[in-house]
Amino acid sequence: MIILNEAQIKAWDAYTIAKGISSLALMEQAAVAVTDKLDLLLGEEDQEVLIICGNGNNGADGLAIARLLLDMDYIVDVFVSLEGDHTPEWKANYERLMNQDPEQLEIHTVWNPEEIELSTSGTIVDAMFGTGLKRPIDGKWLEITNWVNEQSNLTVAIDMPSGLYVDRAPDGEVVYADLVLTFQCQRLAFMMPESEPHFGEVLVCNIGLSDTFLLEHDIRNFELSYYYLLPFLIDRNRFSHKGDYGHGFLLSGSLGKAGAAVLASGAAMRAGLGLLTVHVPGIMYSILQSAVPEAMVHLDANPHYISSFTIPDKIAALGIGPGLGKDPVTIKAVEKLLEAKLNVPMVWDADALNILAERKDLLDKLPVGSIITPHPGEFDRLFGEQDDHYSRFATAQREAQQRKINIVLKGGITIICQSNGVSFFNTRGNPGMATGGSGDVLTGVILGLLSQGYSSDYASLLGVYIHASAGDLAAEEQGYESLIASDIVEYLGDAFEELRHREPSIDETEEKDV
Repeated sequence: MIILNEAQIKAWDAYTIAKGISSLALMEQAAVAVTDKLDLLLGEEDQEVLIICGNGNNGADGLAIARLLLDMDYIVDVFVSLEGDHTPEWKANYERLMNQDPEQLEIHTVWNPEEIELSTSGTIVDAMFGTGLKRPIDGKWLEITNWVNEQSNLTVAIDMPSGLYVDRAPDGEVVYADLVLTFQCQRLAFMMPESEPHFGEVLVCNIGLSDTFLLEHDIRNFELSYYYLLPFLIDRNRFSHKGDYGHGFLLSGSLGKAGAAVLASGAAMRAGLGLLTVHVPGIMYSILQSAVPEAMVHLDANPHYISSFTIPDKIAALGIGPGLGKDPVTIKAVEKLLEAKLNVPMVWDADALNILAERKDLLDKLPVGSIITPHPGEFDRLFGEQDDHYSRFATAQREAQQRKINIVLKGGITIICQSNGVSFFNTRGNPGMATGGSGDVLTGVILGLLSQGYSSDYASLLGVYIHASAGDLAAEEQGYESLIASDIVEYLGDAFEELRHREPSIDETEEKDV
């Protein structure tokens, strides 16, 4: 599933129209697709629907939907404003609707909530502004927006909830939509935390936009799907041995933070690497040997912090950060690591990132192909305070390309920005994963994948996907409140199996065809 910004959405519409379909005919296709979804959702006898139509093409969509619902014997109220300018498509659809004039239709041209007779079981359809909004809602439309948000009725937005922008954070009132029926592809806004309070579920309706647009244009944002992962998933040979799956090296832990090293180590082993060596402070020896007996343990000369280390021969990948701490001797060790210019892929997390944030000279020495996995706070410490997640995403794209690294920006929807300018949005996972240690597990998973020979690009994608899938499987058993990071480790194997044997749904098959 592709994710487009406002300019790309408009370009796709224009491209399709240039290929020979009129704007009005394309709008009719969109209205049919949306109406079919609405009918599946509502599909009850004597169902009441109030459709609020703006003056532009989103309002025109609403007028076309109203006409189609009337044909299905819905009871339809429509609000339109006859004041101001209207698009040609709006005028055409308004005329079509008025020519029907059935008994089940009532048209309101002056906003007066007291005249709206909508039962609590009726549905409100927001067709005011959609994608085209440029400024905060005001005037009578603001009054209508506030009224809609005060109602307990199911609210469905067409294209986008009115008040929401595609490419930037909202700066005014927004219609809350229980369901958004959007056109052809996901919008960038639906991936951002600033938009999350304003909608429930999003369904994408295929409206017949030209497929060749995607081949002829540089599309760089995608929803992370198993389509991208399965072709590159390593299959194990019956006669393979541990040496075939790589030797990972993990620098982790400090006094009071042994758990981070345990979680990352266990996750690395569960992710399939052949051998793992963990370098930890001396005080953590018995903890690591007991908790993760499969790992080899190197002890630091310092009992409480990592101060120096010897990297084993022939390691395939290195992970650093979980529970590391920021003692001055540890910072010095990190500096020596970067100065050594190891030719192995690395994943950096947690305190390793905080050290880089305090020492920007070290950040500039990150090897090409490195993976960093910051949450928003760590990201801002690394690259400067950001106004919102939109600017954070733009900065991550730029930094990933300039530094030739992969940035895994963790969150409710984790964004993986690759060095080639392509970004993936992971919509799997759940709020139960917002718990201490979850990030340490992700670091371990990525380290395990890098050690097996997966590229940095692919290890980032597969690591995030498997980590989130394991979290979802764990939540099915534990619930959100009771889920802990070690539960995610326990379900990593199930997540791999689910991916290998995944069968697409009907909707997913249609999306792949598009």
